[in-house]
Amino acid sequence: MFTVQKNGLLPASLLAVLRQQLGGKPDIVDSANGSLADIYRVRGDKGELIAKCYRAPGQAEREAASLALLQAHSQGIAIPEVRGIHAACEPGETLLLSVIPGIPASHALDSPVLIDRFADECTDLLLGWHAQSGAGLFQTRAGAESAEFTPSYLSELAGLTAWLHGPAAAQLLYLSQRDALLELASRFTALPPSSCTQPSLIHDECHAANFLVDPESQRLCGVLDPGWARFSHRELDLRHLREVRPDFRLLETYLAKYPLDGGLHARLAFFSVWEGVRHLQSGGRYNQEELNRKTQRARQLLGSVQTAQA
Repeated sequence: MFTVQKNGLLPASLLAVLRQQLGGKPDIVDSANGSLADIYRVRGDKGELIAKCYRAPGQAEREAASLALLQAHSQGIAIPEVRGIHAACEPGETLLLSVIPGIPASHALDSPVLIDRFADECTDLLLGWHAQSGAGLFQTRAGAESAEFTPSYLSELAGLTAWLHGPAAAQLLYLSQRDALLELASRFTALPPSSCTQPSLIHDECHAANFLVDPESQRLCGVLDPGWARFSHRELDLRHLREVRPDFRLLETYLAKYPLDGGLHARLAFFSVWEGVRHLQSGGRYNQEELNRKTQRARQLLGSVQTAQA
């Protein structure tokens, strides 16, 4: 979660809240600038807390609800507990979380043997989540439900394309970028359908930096930073598995246990593009060149699929 940065300053409006929670003046143990929030690990007389100061409203509530959902459906894995949500940052809110032990797997593991063991443990955890289907309906981030994935995803895609036509997107994207994204969105229904048709519990940000390993045993011990945990399509989780430390081969390990159809990689490339757009819409920081590369790859893979189908 953290970079090596210990000179961050806590927002003044947050200090009183932390004094009440921790006792005395809190000291910053570490800090990081995440894509959606500024994150502080702070210590006081009563222990430690994580303070995530979101830059956009509603994000703290979103993460709190996601953590609660994962906790309700997980056994034997540490997940942060919510200690409070406070309107102490502008324009977003601050989410206070318990500190759980462990080191991000992406930072801790180098041995091929330990990497293979982690990949096995991580994908077993994901398969356990993905086997849970809730009420059997696909949920959008807004809470709408559908018996099928396509209308569920199309409703979210419509919100993102509407945002692309607005003034906020015009300040972040070139016109050529916007047009390429809109053209890609229009081709969603040309993607080959997945062989998996049931909803699954998804973490929604499950890359190797969000899984913790015990510093001594190097075994999987905790999970952090869900995106928008909900019941949707498992492939919305799979799109993240190569984002951090692709040498861990998390996607390959998952597919060895749960094979999917040949159109998977075109769908994952498509979903990855729109995850980047969603980060921009949410006020996050996103690499423009990476978004361009992902858009081009999605268009190429979709073109290859359509050629093969012709």
